[in-house]
Amino acid sequence: MKPFIKASGLGLVILTTSLFATATEAAQKIGFVATGTVLSQMAKKNNVTEKLRNEFKDRIAALQAVEEKMKKALEKLKRDGEMMSDTDRTKLQRDLKAWDSDLKLKVTNLKEDERKRSTEEQQKLVKSLQDAVNQVAKKDGYDVILDKQAVLFSNPADDLSDKVLKAVK
Repeated sequence: MKPFIKASGLGLVILTTSLFATATEAAQKIGFVATGTVLSQMAKKNNVTEKLRNEFKDRIAALQAVEEKMKKALEKLKRDGEMMSDTDRTKLQRDLKAWDSDLKLKVTNLKEDERKRSTEEQQKLVKSLQDAVNQVAKKDGYDVILDKQAVLFSNPADDLSDKVLKAVK
């Protein structure tokens, strides 16, 4: 009989503990934020795309000028190649190869620099978003704030996206 009483007592303790745990969980205040949407709106607000475009416009223009120069030289080679002396034609072909390899290198470097700067700007936005989420959570007393994509169902009243967007500095 003693083992039965011990098992019953243990079962009662486990049941009571789980009820208290459930009650504690129910008391948590949970919200969600559509981070993708908020980040997109933050990027528009901060003109990130325009800022990056202006930052690299001179380098892009220089590459376009080299491309135009190469097109003209190639047209000249096709048009006048047979009438040119061998040395002139060879020199022009070598120049075209050199410009082409230089252009490819500069394009690769430009793409890499653009990618790095874009990542830096994205990290700034994410940091700003995280600060705003923390601020809203502390101000409104939220215990947990999730990304909207991780939530299968929620009450639209728990959507904090607008509050977070307003809190972004």
